[in-house]
Amino acid sequence: MTPIFPTAYFGSIAYYKSLFSFPSILIEGNENFVKQSLRNRCDIQSSNGAQQLSVPVVKINGSKTKTKDIMLSYDTDWQKNHWKSIQSAYSSSPYFEHYEDEVKNLIFNTESTLLKFNKTIHETISNWLGIETAINFTDEFDMELSKEMNFRNKFDKNSSIDLSEFKHYTQVFENEIGFIPNLSILDAIFALGPMARKLID
Repeated sequence: MTPIFPTAYFGSIAYYKSLFSFPSILIEGNENFVKQSLRNRCDIQSSNGAQQLSVPVVKINGSKTKTKDIMLSYDTDWQKNHWKSIQSAYSSSPYFEHYEDEVKNLIFNTESTLLKFNKTIHETISNWLGIETAINFTDEFDMELSKEMNFRNKFDKNSSIDLSEFKHYTQVFENEIGFIPNLSILDAIFALGPMARKLID
């Protein structure tokens, strides 16, 4: 059976570490959308600690809206704000100039749905890191999925992830605020470039 993962907006290091361990996965599109999760949020480092970036979405069927039907909202300047936050956080990082144009283009992409938006982000990250895990989408919601194959909620804030297992790397504001494990994969990519793959091997 193929493991099932949630979609992710610039997914966390834990997300990519788990995903990378499988030859193929399914992205869940048929669940009722889970709010306040990595599906439309990520954490980057700032001078004040972890900073959350959240993509505003439109739930066309309210709380019963399937993830595959979640639309992006462009009523605010969230793309501009996300990019400014990323610039502020990482402009001095070793690999910022190498990736900044592509990251900016990903953020300012105008896809209509969250799944398509995140798919483009994931494909780009996979290319950067040499991830060959095949990605497909669920056809229906599997209620009987085994615990070993169900990663839908593993990466949420309340999930039990052992932060001690994450490898250390030098972060931009580490001298001021200390090392923060398991941020968005963006944090590692700007810090390490292609070598960020070593964090998920």
